[in-house]
Amino acid sequence: MTDKAAWAGQDRMLGTRPFQPHRKMAEQIRDAVSDHIRARGLKAGDRIPTEADLCAAFGVSRPTLREALRLLEQERLIVTEHGRGRFVTAAAALHVARPITVYESITRMLASLGHDPETRVLSSRVALAASDPQAALALGLTPGAEILVLERLREAGEEVLVYTLDVIPMALLAGRPVDTDLAGSVNELLADAGHRPVMSSANVAAAFLPAGVLQGPANAEPWLLVSETCLSDNGTPVLYARDYHRGSLISFNFTRQ
Repeated sequence: MTDKAAWAGQDRMLGTRPFQPHRKMAEQIRDAVSDHIRARGLKAGDRIPTEADLCAAFGVSRPTLREALRLLEQERLIVTEHGRGRFVTAAAALHVARPITVYESITRMLASLGHDPETRVLSSRVALAASDPQAALALGLTPGAEILVLERLREAGEEVLVYTLDVIPMALLAGRPVDTDLAGSVNELLADAGHRPVMSSANVAAAFLPAGVLQGPANAEPWLLVSETCLSDNGTPVLYARDYHRGSLISFNFTRQ
C-alpha cells in the first residue's frame, strides 16, 4: 500500500481522536499524525507522506498542516531533511499512555484509566483572595478580590481516587450562580462564562492530604499533588487547581529526551 493510500480516508474525527472544537486544529492534527505513526508501526527513518497527501487525508489547509508538523518537529517526533521529505525519529516510536503533559479534566483522565468516577462535593464557598495567597499570586488577584473555593472528591466504588481544591476568580463568573451542579465540570463552568481553560503550568510533588479530608489508611499514604495554573486561550489565568492523586492507584507517564 502506498503512503497516500495508507493515510487516505481520514475525516473530521481525526483518526481515533474525536474532533474537539475548543482545541486548535493544528494541535489536533499533530496528535492524529502522531497516532497514525504509531498505529502503522513506522520506525525511525521511515518517511511520512507529503504535505499534499496529509492535507487531503485530514481535510485541512496547508498552513494548518505546516503548523502541526512544526509542533511535531519541536517535540522531536519527526525531522525534516530538505529535498528529501520528513522522517520519523526514534522518539515517535515510543507510546506514552496518558502523558503528564496532556491537559485534561480529572473525569476524563480517570475514565481513560478504566474508572467510572463519581464526584462528591465536600464544600464550596466564596472567600477573599487574601485567604489563599498562593492561589492569589497564581491568578494575579488583589487580596480583596473574591474567589470561589471548591473542594471535591473523585470516587470509584469505595475508593477515593482524587481530592481536588479548585480556586476560581468570581469576577470571571459574571454573576452566574455557583451553588448548583458543582459536581459537574469546572472546565465547562468556566467555558459557559467564556473562559474555557485550554492549557496549564503545573508543578508535581509528593504530598500528604490536608488534615481532616479523609480518615483511614488512604489518609496515611503519600499522594501525588499536581498544582496548576490553568489558562484560557488568550493566556489569562482562570483557575488555580490543587489535585491530589492517590499514589497507590494513579501514576503518570512521560518520555525523556
